Amino acid sequence: MSGETVVYKNDLNLVPLRKFTSIEINLFFVMCNKLKEQDTYMLHLAFDELKELSNYNPKTRNINRFVKDLDDVYKKMLELTIKYEDDDIIERFVLFNHYRIHKKEQYLEISTSPNLKHILNSITNNFTKFELEEMTTLKSTYSKNMFRILKQFKHTGYLKIKINDFRERLDIPTSYRMTDINKNVLKPIINELSYIFKALKIHKVRAKKGRKIEYLEFIFEPENRIYNKKYVKSKNTVGSRQYISREKTPSWLENRTYNKEDKIDIDPQLEKDREAFLKQLKIDWDE
Repeated sequence: MSGETVVYKNDLNLVPLRKFTSIEINLFFVMCNKLKEQDTYMLHLAFDELKELSNYNPKTRNINRFVKDLDDVYKKMLELTIKYEDDDIIERFVLFNHYRIHKKEQYLEISTSPNLKHILNSITNNFTKFELEEMTTLKSTYSKNMFRILKQFKHTGYLKIKINDFRERLDIPTSYRMTDINKNVLKPIINELSYIFKALKIHKVRAKKGRKIEYLEFIFEPENRIYNKKYVKSKNTVGSRQYISREKTPSWLENRTYNKEDKIDIDPQLEKDREAFLKQLKIDWDE
């Protein structure tokens, strides 16, 4: 797979990819990536290119399966309405205004709305940039969505988010209790993203009154080593005890997609800490 890079304005990080499967998220961002420099012109994408860039396995899925996946992507994209509001108007529109699948000739024809070209095309100080291949190798949809959010904070290594906003941004079922989030959401995140975001830790912050979780803190090593008091404080904690606090931090993901040959420059201490953290997660605790 070529080293494609996705760049888009952070407005897109605020749009929950509701009900998208893992492969559908991959396909969606491949399309966004290809459109980002295309202004509002029509774009043709060959099936083979889409499969390669989205890490789609042609050996296990036939052409009809792929066409169905492309169709499902757009059906779900139609629910991704972007809202604009000021003192005078409220406006809603969809990201792609044209989407046609050519089954016989095996290519996809797409274009974006003129109103949304700034999201994909504008390269400003307020953008997210990440390697497409990194994201497509992740298996969990929660990991993929958290990956694109954390990349926005790669130079600070710190994100604090309200638990309700976290549920909304990752489209977590309303029926999930904290124990469900621990097992099905946070555990997959740690399993997959700790290899991308070094020294990744998730801290639960409880409300001042009562035991209810109010915030989640994501702390990791900044990419450019910008000084970060939160990271330094966490890093200086002795041994594996850094993972054991009264707000025990659940982690993310059962199926890690990185094979041994993919683990390039992985710190042995990072692996040791991760295993200690996952072991601690076996202790169940509720809100």
